[in-house]
Amino acid sequence: MAERPKIPADNMVQAVQSAGERVFLRTFLQTMAPVSLLLVILFAVIFGVLLPLLEKSHMAEKRNLCRNLILVQLHYLDALHREELAGKIPPGEGQARALARIRSLRFGEEDKDYFWILGPDRTLLMHPYRPDLEGVDPDTAAGPDGFILRQLFDRIETTVSSPEGGGIMDYQWHFKDELNTLAPKTSYVALFKPWNWIVGTGVYIDDAEKSIAAWKMRFVAAGLLSIAAAGAVSLFLSLRAALLGKKAARAALLDRSLKEKTLELARSESQLALITQIYRNAAEGIMITDADGRILEVNRAFSAITGYGPEEIIGKTPDMLKSDKHGPDFYREMRDALRKDGHWSGEIWDRRKNGEAFPSRLNIFAYTGEERNVSRYIGVYQDLSELHRSRDLLQHEVNHDGLTGLPNRFLFHDRLALAISRSREKSRILSVIMIGLDRFGAVNKTLGYPVGDGLLQEAGKRLSEAAAEPGAVARFGGDEFVVLLTWGGTYSSCLRVVERMLASLRNPFSVGGQSYRITASAGVTFYPRDGESPEELLQNASLSMERAKREGGNSWRLFTEDLDRKVQHRMRLESDLRRAVDAGEFHLFYQPKVSLTERKIIGAEALMRWTAGDGSSIPPDEFIPIAEEIGAIGTLGAFALESACRQSVEWSGMGLDIPVAVNISAKQISSEFFVRDVLETVGRTGANPFLLHLEITESAFMENPDHAQKVMAELGEAGIRFSLDDFGTGFSSLAKLRLLPISELKIDRSFILDLESDKTRGVVSTMIHLAGALHLQVTFEGVETKAQMEILGSLVPEGMETAIQGYIFSRPLPPDRVPQFFASELPDVF
Repeated sequence: MAERPKIPADNMVQAVQSAGERVFLRTFLQTMAPVSLLLVILFAVIFGVLLPLLEKSHMAEKRNLCRNLILVQLHYLDALHREELAGKIPPGEGQARALARIRSLRFGEEDKDYFWILGPDRTLLMHPYRPDLEGVDPDTAAGPDGFILRQLFDRIETTVSSPEGGGIMDYQWHFKDELNTLAPKTSYVALFKPWNWIVGTGVYIDDAEKSIAAWKMRFVAAGLLSIAAAGAVSLFLSLRAALLGKKAARAALLDRSLKEKTLELARSESQLALITQIYRNAAEGIMITDADGRILEVNRAFSAITGYGPEEIIGKTPDMLKSDKHGPDFYREMRDALRKDGHWSGEIWDRRKNGEAFPSRLNIFAYTGEERNVSRYIGVYQDLSELHRSRDLLQHEVNHDGLTGLPNRFLFHDRLALAISRSREKSRILSVIMIGLDRFGAVNKTLGYPVGDGLLQEAGKRLSEAAAEPGAVARFGGDEFVVLLTWGGTYSSCLRVVERMLASLRNPFSVGGQSYRITASAGVTFYPRDGESPEELLQNASLSMERAKREGGNSWRLFTEDLDRKVQHRMRLESDLRRAVDAGEFHLFYQPKVSLTERKIIGAEALMRWTAGDGSSIPPDEFIPIAEEIGAIGTLGAFALESACRQSVEWSGMGLDIPVAVNISAKQISSEFFVRDVLETVGRTGANPFLLHLEITESAFMENPDHAQKVMAELGEAGIRFSLDDFGTGFSSLAKLRLLPISELKIDRSFILDLESDKTRGVVSTMIHLAGALHLQVTFEGVETKAQMEILGSLVPEGMETAIQGYIFSRPLPPDRVPQFFASELPDVF
């Protein structure tokens, strides 16, 4: 290779010196030009925009000050005037005080600004610096003062004659200490009507302009200082840059020979062969791209890791490997690091050719060529898939039971703590259930541990399926399973899940070709009633489970024994209710309704009764809420409507046209098929729709008032009437109430029981008058005593149609006794 000519020492010194001068001149121009341009723009903005705005704002502030000062004086004059009118001070005393006080007031710079007053006779009533003009008639005054006063008074009178009674005016007036000199002045004048005074004050415009002039001088001085400072900084930077430029030029010349030797070494055949062997046989995947990111070459390890051969990927970009597990910010930070530092290293998720995402350790280096520009990027991949699988497997083993694969004690404890925190935020209950297999120790001893392990595995699967909540079931060891229910339902809904889980374990287990039967016991706790920490809930659930085992097993127990008995009773009642619907244990009783005005029976209300198979009677307030919760209320409601219609037809055949009222639940009236079902029932039974009343509660109506109103209107067209039951116990909208097609309001018995209270009587009286205003009949429910009858009689306006329903006349009667009651005389309680 030919040797490059060497540069003489004298030429090197000259080149370095020339480079320093060029750097100095370039740096000075580059630093001073922007500063000079910025200062020119800044001065143009200041003198062309800011100072005019400042001057305008300053004058507006002065005028506003004058206005506010005048308003203060007007308030003061008004206060004096009121004191004269009130007789607190003698007549005329207020004006004398006002003149004395206002004459002494000063403000502004050097106290040169003051107040003046014009009297009702077009005369200057008070002027602190020109007492010689006080009382002078401007129309007769001679000389310059007379001309100024006439001109001034005319402008003042024009200003105060405006609708606002005052305003700003500009004029010429004497200086305070130079009476022969006139200067422009701006003032605010206002009329005080009670005394017919015009009060004014103002400031000299020259004073405001002096303030603006001072600001202009400050800006000019600041600009000159800025130019001087910028020049000094620019000079310093230019000298420093020249010095550094010389050093850089000297270093560049000295580095030439070093680069030539480095290039010769890099191009040697032996070194290149070594690098090629390392590249091809490296265990890490290597990818080389150009400066634009186009893939130029990949090694065998890269193809083995990604599944892409060289012919499939060369010419493409690394974007084809993206796994969509990283957002745009991730790749933006990668590019920024390469641009700034020349390298990036980190863990990244890419995607193989078969679509599988995999983790790898990626190191990227930027390679710069002879011109110091990036010409290549080199990426080195290390596949971390096996490392991640091992780590995930270890993490799973730490948090899961080795036999069943269910979460273990540690993972369940963490999930329970998190669930408690969320339940506390949302004010919801959650439940922890401890389940133990009954006499499982004997199973291991007699059948062996392999069978026991198979039973535990199958039990875990069944519990998970019955819980229907992913990750809800955990195994703590032995035969103990723990379940976490977090959906925030009711106690009853939770216990139905417990019943389902225990029932799933009662089915035969098949292990090793043999069939086995086992049972289980459960202890149930609720947050926050039975504990507010994971430890409390788990401990109390364990105690409850042990109690269930002691009492025979194959059942569940709650932590609180009293609640346990109540819930057990409710669960039995729920089970019996489902059976009772099919067994025909429900029937209707009818309570007569008596007209308070006509003193005769005018109808009856159908009331649901349940007589269990053992002959015991279950009160409606026990089974109706359960029926609503489990969804059986619709079936009971349909049964009540059907039975009442058939009974009405039977009574009509006996010559008794008795209007019958049937209670309708919120679920029934919300159904889109309710109108159809009612009309079909009436048609099928042959009942007279004009003898059918449907009673709906306030709460049922308010769930969907628009839909309820539509349903009532459609059935009303068929002759069916509606009553609003339990009126006063809900939250009725009077705006909706006045539009409802109802014929009757039924006042709840809770008001009747408290009629001794003045407040209750007031509320009942209001409801009676409200019904009268809406032309509705009123029925009082639960009337039991003559005293209640007398109070109600005193509250009802004469001639208003009202009715009584209660034990004072009759308890609910079976259907066969209703005709007999209608034929008998009423008790003498009126």
